[in-house]
Amino acid sequence: MRVIFSPRAEKELKKITKIDQIALARKIRLIKDEAFNLQEEKLSGFKNIFRVRVSNYRIVYRKTSQEIYIILIGHRKDIYNLVNKLLR
Repeated sequence: MRVIFSPRAEKELKKITKIDQIALARKIRLIKDEAFNLQEEKLSGFKNIFRVRVSNYRIVYRKTSQEIYIILIGHRKDIYNLVNKLLR
């Protein structure tokens, strides 16, 4: 399975501290692996869009059979407002 980052997700990831970047990268690898049971939750009101919690950060992504497209990465206080602005 292929992982693709949106330009906005890449930009936000670069702003985060190195320790949190490492934690986010580990979680993204687990998402890609699919063998692990993640605590992903489907975002209500959206089709095939999920979120995963990584301490105070959230990864919002779209999952298809071929790829995982990471839409946003951000702090929990900001991420849902960004999702509503970008996806609705």
